[in-house]
Amino acid sequence: MHLARLELRHRALAFQRRRFWREVSYGGVLLLADVLTLSAVFVFLAMLPLESILPGSGVREGESFVRGLLPQTPVALIRRVTSLLFCLMVTRSYDYTQRPQLPTRIAAALLLGLVLPRWQEVWTAQTAGRWLLIGGVLAVTWGVMLLQRRTMTEMLRAIDPRRLESARTLIVGPADDVQRLAREREEGGGVVPPMFPLSETWPVGTQESMRGLYDAMAESATDTIVLVGALTDSALQAVMIAASSAGASVYATRREAFRELNEPSFVLRRAEALALLSRPALVGSQLVMKRALDVVGSFAGLIAVSPLMLLVAVAVRATSKGPVFFRQTRVGLGGDPFQMIKFRTMVHDAEQQQQSLEQANVYSGTPLFKLARDPRLTPIGMFLRRSSLDELPQLFNVLIGEMSLVGPRPAVPAEVAKYKQHHFVRFEVLPGMTGPWQVSGRNAIRDFEDVVRLDASYIRGWTVWKDLAILVRTIPAVLSMKGAY
Repeated sequence: MHLARLELRHRALAFQRRRFWREVSYGGVLLLADVLTLSAVFVFLAMLPLESILPGSGVREGESFVRGLLPQTPVALIRRVTSLLFCLMVTRSYDYTQRPQLPTRIAAALLLGLVLPRWQEVWTAQTAGRWLLIGGVLAVTWGVMLLQRRTMTEMLRAIDPRRLESARTLIVGPADDVQRLAREREEGGGVVPPMFPLSETWPVGTQESMRGLYDAMAESATDTIVLVGALTDSALQAVMIAASSAGASVYATRREAFRELNEPSFVLRRAEALALLSRPALVGSQLVMKRALDVVGSFAGLIAVSPLMLLVAVAVRATSKGPVFFRQTRVGLGGDPFQMIKFRTMVHDAEQQQQSLEQANVYSGTPLFKLARDPRLTPIGMFLRRSSLDELPQLFNVLIGEMSLVGPRPAVPAEVAKYKQHHFVRFEVLPGMTGPWQVSGRNAIRDFEDVVRLDASYIRGWTVWKDLAILVRTIPAVLSMKGAY
């Protein structure tokens, strides 16, 4: 059964990739449009007779200032457009989820990009005229940028990650509620979106039930699920897991139970109030930022710790028989298996001895296996475990994209075989070298449900700053050796 569930979650990666490429394509087209728009605006402005357009501005006296503000050569134009693009990114002017703030953010970005490089010159001479010139350039550029953004938003409606399209929205709920909604849409002349009616016993027989839901999501290219009617707890949980792993947002029609609550939040879509129950874990630009952090961090880490890794390798080889590295099959993103690399800390037949040691497991009754005093450890193995030095080779796993610097710890297949349905949330992101569990006490946390809650909270609220904070907190956690064995 667990393999069937993993097969479904592996299939959900196609949904995540589809949404990822939609967001990358949308952002890439906007970026290219901004490059062309800014280039065209500055070429046009550089050709204007500014002395006659802005009399008394000191244009003629401040010729060098004008040349700096309005690029006169291709190289200068590239520098100016590049700096403005950087300012647009810094002010989050490509954040499609907060469009009402974009005009203000674009204005702030243009002001920064125009004024900061010429800051000293602005206040040296002809101050009023130079500010007048900057204001004119800013007004023209801002107006053209807003017009371009409005045009591009309309042209890119088909791949707009934020837009709630009927064709990409799947209605899920009890059969009676779904059919009633379909009739209302038909009678009102509206478009009937794709629907997935639930039986009274759904999701009994989770494997086939989930496969049916994934089929419906694949056929409609779903990126949004709207829940109607009353769902059982098990049905709601199954839908939320499927939506999250597929990178789809989940909404629900407004109900009495939500009226006094601040969460979930309500949004207005096509004149109907919907409650936003969840957002996808990591999609689009978040995946790009996380992967960039992993590549840069792992590459820098390998260079920094290579001498230490060489010393550890020599110590492992000198103190026990067997290979320096230990490779073990672990379960990664979407249930994909991969070979995790560690420095060997145990005797060569350690895995064969595990069954005889099950009674001493400190995580009795959970999928995890760990011994407080493991007799299989080599003379240097205990130190490597407590200091976490045995984990350093996993930087190679991070560099090639099998792991991340931060994320849930990768599980072995034998542990996954004991997972319950809600435990599979751990496979929605790449497994990590460190994570919320490691910085919260590691093996001092004995309840696996607490481990899952920590991982789920991390995934739902991911930001690049949270990853950096966990990496910083990992240093004292490793040095203290608290909860490590």
